[in-house]
Amino acid sequence: MEKWLGPDSKFYKWGTLLADLIILTVLWLICSLPIITMGAATTALYYVTTRQLSNREGYVSRDFFRSFRKNFFQATLVEIILGIISVALFINILMLDRSTVLGSILFPIQFVILYELTIVTIYIYPILSRFEFKTVQLFKTAFFMANRHLMTTITCFVLFVAAILVVFRFYILIFVCAGFYAILTSLMFMHLFRKYIPEMDMDSFEDMR
Repeated sequence: MEKWLGPDSKFYKWGTLLADLIILTVLWLICSLPIITMGAATTALYYVTTRQLSNREGYVSRDFFRSFRKNFFQATLVEIILGIISVALFINILMLDRSTVLGSILFPIQFVILYELTIVTIYIYPILSRFEFKTVQLFKTAFFMANRHLMTTITCFVLFVAAILVVFRFYILIFVCAGFYAILTSLMFMHLFRKYIPEMDMDSFEDMR
């Protein structure tokens, strides 16, 4: 019995991971409810999952709120910028007259911008959770990585759409879906991040933030 339920058993480790992801998702849901805080909550979500993949000891709730407080203002600013651009794009798409020459040219351009906005959004919060960047540099880095690593970008997007569809099909999974999505995509993000900064798993790198 100890072999199956002991702290070194796979059952215990998977059970602990599941519990952590449930706690993490609930924290993310609660902190995202005001909407304006969703950016900070998502950054904190990725801070916890990427730390776990670096094999660092810690507590889910403590690490989550540590990142939430530290990155709150910049993450909120990023969310506001992304929100304003998104609203402007949707208004343009709805208002453009495609029967005119100018409208027929501008209409597909709006979708190109929307695509870029989407993939930048996928990357920007994980990057913010691990690195210190000024806001302009943060957007530039997210834009560069999202377009440079297209397979990772496409995979993350497909997982995101799948997560939404699963939640709509099985509502109860809303309490684990965000955590699972974050840990799966964090595996890919950490693989990319290590290519640029191999020492990012070291404690000294964590202290620099």
